[in-house]
Amino acid sequence: MFHRHVTLASFALLMKSQFLKGADSAFTPGEDEVTLLRAGRGINCAPGHDFNKEECIAAAQSVGGELREGRFLVGDWGNTPPGCFIEASDKAIHYGRNGGGVNNGYFQSVCFAADDEVTVLDAYKGSQCSAGHAGFSEEECVAAAMSIGGVLENDVLKVGEWSHAPYGCSIQESDKTIHFGTSIEGINDGDFQPVCVAGTDQGIKLRATKGSSCDSGYDFNEADCVEAALSIGGKLRNGKTIVGAWGDAPNACFLEKSDKAIHYNNNQGGINNGGYHPICKVGTIKATLLPAYQGNACDPGNEIALEDCVSSAAAIGGKLRGGVFRIGEYENGPPGCFVENSDKAIHFGTGKGYNNGYFQPVCVAGPIEASVLQDLKGTKCTPGFDFTELECIEAATAVGGILRKNKYIVGDWANTPNACFIEARDKAIHYGRNQGAVNNGYFHPICKPEKIEAVLKSPYKRDDCKKGHNFSEQECIAAGKAVGGSIGWNRQFPRGYFSNAPSGCFLWYGTIYYGYHNRYVNYNSGTYNRCQSVCKVEAEEATLLPASKG
Repeated sequence: MFHRHVTLASFALLMKSQFLKGADSAFTPGEDEVTLLRAGRGINCAPGHDFNKEECIAAAQSVGGELREGRFLVGDWGNTPPGCFIEASDKAIHYGRNGGGVNNGYFQSVCFAADDEVTVLDAYKGSQCSAGHAGFSEEECVAAAMSIGGVLENDVLKVGEWSHAPYGCSIQESDKTIHFGTSIEGINDGDFQPVCVAGTDQGIKLRATKGSSCDSGYDFNEADCVEAALSIGGKLRNGKTIVGAWGDAPNACFLEKSDKAIHYNNNQGGINNGGYHPICKVGTIKATLLPAYQGNACDPGNEIALEDCVSSAAAIGGKLRGGVFRIGEYENGPPGCFVENSDKAIHFGTGKGYNNGYFQPVCVAGPIEASVLQDLKGTKCTPGFDFTELECIEAATAVGGILRKNKYIVGDWANTPNACFIEARDKAIHYGRNQGAVNNGYFHPICKPEKIEAVLKSPYKRDDCKKGHNFSEQECIAAGKAVGGSIGWNRQFPRGYFSNAPSGCFLWYGTIYYGYHNRYVNYNSGTYNRCQSVCKVEAEEATLLPASKG
């Protein structure tokens, strides 16, 4: 199951404190090494940030603490913080030996100052700390958020498993109250400012293409935009950053292609018309979801690390089943990051498992490749070969799709293909959310390229596919083309109950057909002597291409 863990930053501080605690010489706090927390209920030092008894006096005196009548007060109180603290009323220095002590609100913990700088993001729908920057634990949240203006409501940190707030530390924009969200699936409804570990992120410039934008969580806020853009050649037009709410430009920080002028777009729904370079944080992991079939796994070098798995998979539709990130040595799942095909539950395989066909590997995306299916009635992508809603614009643009009036058209239509497609008449990019939709023939499905191996049987009687080696109706066109078949002259994909042809995918005079199971005759009768079954390649079988000149 998923456990809260100590961040790398916290771990480094823990090691630092342990090293200091083992030193023989008297402790002398360095500049900015000690921090004094506010007096509030439950406010204690974060794990690894507390001083030991020998260090306490010097540390507390460095932030204004005093010895009451020359005495260092040590005890096992249950209503005070553990470790080093001062009483708020008179600054008397104390040391609590009760590790389970809970601050009743009258004491201020004396702690190691965090090495991590704090930054607060803008409050907008979906805003969250980017991967590697959400490092503040529940214990660290109060000090981090207070350092940038957050306040405690009734001296209490609000903690909850909210679906409308980001995971981790945040400040409610309306009243600056500090929150800590425990649901990793929580999505900011726009009322919270995520409190994140500040990075030294240099900007990276994406291509100026239609629909290009930073991945969620990897865009700069307005305050950081100028520095990031200047670092990669951006310019201030007339000495100013141009700020607006444009519909035809990417969200957040970007450069105009013509003169490199730095802009910031406050329109979260803005879609790049191709004239702008999005400026994103370095380290963006752009992930792709591979189809679920036997043996499928990420190519070497394209694997996603354990610590990046949840954020990468969630960005392309993955979910935590029951709030749990599942990690294990799965024999029947691919190694590395993957989601279950049925419900998109996020997993990470630590072993050398073999994908049994029920899981989709999550990999680092390369240059996107897409194929356009014909605009025929019923055509759709083979299950597992469709693009997600987030991938659709880039995939469709790669094969000639356009944004009609700079808009991404999304709906629940019944007469279009499911998932990503373009309209035949003007190439407008659409995304259909209706899983049961049926293409009426006026739309081109946009699919991930299929690597189908097929064998073409002879036209002789009963030379049909062996059991388990038939292609599905959705796979038939691609499989038929793989062995030289084509769609008929009228651009139709003939399907039906044929009494004199094999069931499943077959060619008749080179044209691709699909025969439904016929209870009277479901094998190649040889009547026309030209029906050839298109079958999945068996292990011992080589691919047989149709006879052709040359």
